[in-house]
Amino acid sequence: MSGMSILVPRDKERHLKRDKAFEKLKSSFAKDLAEKVKALQKAVTGTHPINKTCDWEMVGRIAHQIKGTARSFGYSEISIVADELEQSVGKKSLEYTTGLVRRISDLSRFAP
Repeated sequence: MSGMSILVPRDKERHLKRDKAFEKLKSSFAKDLAEKVKALQKAVTGTHPINKTCDWEMVGRIAHQIKGTARSFGYSEISIVADELEQSVGKKSLEYTTGLVRRISDLSRFAP
């Protein structure tokens, strides 16, 4: 029986509570992700208050936030694409950036 974990009733109860709390956080992440995707789309489509072009700084900031949070909740593919998006800001390729935002949007539909 070496290597097997046995949960006694009170440990099991604590474990289930942690799982429920984690699921709540995960659900909150999904809602927050949807808002961040909308903000990304808005930033990319030229809503910068000064020059009405892509707000590259905002795209980088949001991508960075998504990257870390997605990784924390086990959404590695979203995190990878967000990292790529964050790195792409320096290139200022609107077509490439738009494609990555679309990819994050598509992937976010699978988050609970």
